[in-house]
Amino acid sequence: MKLFRRNGFTLIEVLIAMTLLGVMVVLLFSSLRIAAQSWNAGENKMAAVNQKAVVYRFFKRHLMAVRPLPALNPEPESSPESTQVFQGLAQSLRFVAGLPASSARKGLQVFDIALAPDNSSILWVTLTPYRLAEPEREPVKPEVLLENIAGLKFAYFGRIEEFAEPQWQEEWVAAERLPSLIKVSIALKDGSYWPEMVFPLKISRAANTPNVADDGRIDEDSDER
Repeated sequence: MKLFRRNGFTLIEVLIAMTLLGVMVVLLFSSLRIAAQSWNAGENKMAAVNQKAVVYRFFKRHLMAVRPLPALNPEPESSPESTQVFQGLAQSLRFVAGLPASSARKGLQVFDIALAPDNSSILWVTLTPYRLAEPEREPVKPEVLLENIAGLKFAYFGRIEEFAEPQWQEEWVAAERLPSLIKVSIALKDGSYWPEMVFPLKISRAANTPNVADDGRIDEDSDER
């Protein structure tokens, strides 16, 4: 009897091939999904690190250049503490510092750093020229320095009185001097680690009222180091 050879696949062979193909496709897409998640996680991590680096450089650049200057237009009934521009509180900070030469703003600026009044998870910084008051000047719009904040705390190290031992303070009320160190503690809502930032101040003695030009420049000899 003559046998006939069939060209093709049986149903079982087709089912096995389709099953293997399906398994390979599932493994391929799973690998792509894991790779995409790892890529996104890496990008988010890099963005978080870059954000922390930007905030660190901001504080380092400006806190280390704080100028111990008095307020140019204090109220007549103001106490000596309130006549100084520098105001160190637990969750806000005000000081005078200069901006880089490449900045669009010129002269000394008053930095106001505080949490947004309507959203405590946003850290604002407001820059105001350090010059005589201008009644017609428009309000300065604050800039967002950091978002998604769970906690913020400033601390100040130094001598409150001339012969007192230097120690950490939650608020700085000494009118005749600035703190030696300023510590900034920040916690984020995502729980990521952020080390405490401590910055030394180059000048500690408060200055007498300087000669201030219209562009915010002052007589350098008026500062006491």
